[in-house]
Amino acid sequence: MIRPSTRIVAAILACSIASAAGAAATQFSCTGVKIEPVSLKQTPMTVKLNLVSAHKIALDLGSGDVKSAVTSDDQITLRFRAKDFTGEFFHYTNDLFLIYRSGHLAKLACTPAQ
Repeated sequence: MIRPSTRIVAAILACSIASAAGAAATQFSCTGVKIEPVSLKQTPMTVKLNLVSAHKIALDLGSGDVKSAVTSDDQITLRFRAKDFTGEFFHYTNDLFLIYRSGHLAKLACTPAQ
């Protein structure tokens, strides 16, 4: 039989390992396409996404960081807004969608940066 104090120590250790693993996977490199609404022409696109904290992200579309504000973050999605688009990042699948005010849609698959 495991003593209660051993269970507590094991639970604390498991939580600290899980949070360390989550903290290490905050930078992503995303590749995909930007789809134009009229002709459905697809343009390749690369984005660097950095989940700085629960309330701040850094997003680089290739021409420097884009100012954005996190609107919501839960276990499934992180939603944020920038000047030209609204973004949704899905934590389980690492998919990133950028919905532009102009009617364009960008669909990107993200992998943890190393």
